[in-house]
Amino acid sequence: MDYHYWKEYFTINQSHFSNLEWNMPDDLSPKDKKQIARSLQQFQKGEQSEGKHLFSYAKSFPDKTYFDCIKLFIKEEQTHARVFGRFMDLHGIPRIKDHWSDSIFRGLRKLAGLENTIIVLVTAEIIAKVYYRALGKATGSVLLQKICEQVLQDEDQHLAFQAHTLNYFYTSSSRIKQIITRSWHRLLITGTIFVVWLCHKEVLKKGDSFFSKFFMETMLVYFEVEQQIKSKDTNRLAYDRILK
Repeated sequence: MDYHYWKEYFTINQSHFSNLEWNMPDDLSPKDKKQIARSLQQFQKGEQSEGKHLFSYAKSFPDKTYFDCIKLFIKEEQTHARVFGRFMDLHGIPRIKDHWSDSIFRGLRKLAGLENTIIVLVTAEIIAKVYYRALGKATGSVLLQKICEQVLQDEDQHLAFQAHTLNYFYTSSSRIKQIITRSWHRLLITGTIFVVWLCHKEVLKKGDSFFSKFFMETMLVYFEVEQQIKSKDTNRLAYDRILK
């Protein structure tokens, strides 16, 4: 499967939030709002990316359709930020302009080349898989639950898309470079788990994800992605479901 598949997928998926009912009564209690506000602010900010460095690196990728895919991918991430932002506006949760954790991730993405940038992106998306599951459980807000459900579906596809590209680098690398790259990724995901727990433990706990569970769930997603990166078939997706 080539990048024409991914371009088609991202194009079809652009209406993925069209079924949200913004005018429906939404049960977000003052207590729940207080517990999720700061955490949601940080993740909403993290979803906002112009992708300047990623665009720059993507232009040099051998398959020229990849650049079109990246533009659509960034647009989808920005849609996540816009939808969460609208939810925050609806409930009087102010948006933030920056946060130190987001600045660190942006700095790491700029370190060196496309492969490293994707590894950092994948790390954030692995964390997001576990976090948004917990966030969806953390309140009685039906609207927030529906948003999280759709974002989780998107993240599944994003991880497979990124694994597809990382597979190209993996199969093109020497054995030593493969070991170094995987070691760096495991170090990054482990460090990120601790940082995210410190910053978002209230939401994670309320969503029934205490530290040991959060750590294990995150690493399980990581190992699944790692297997996809190493696999000859990196495209095990429910694409037929999206086309219907």
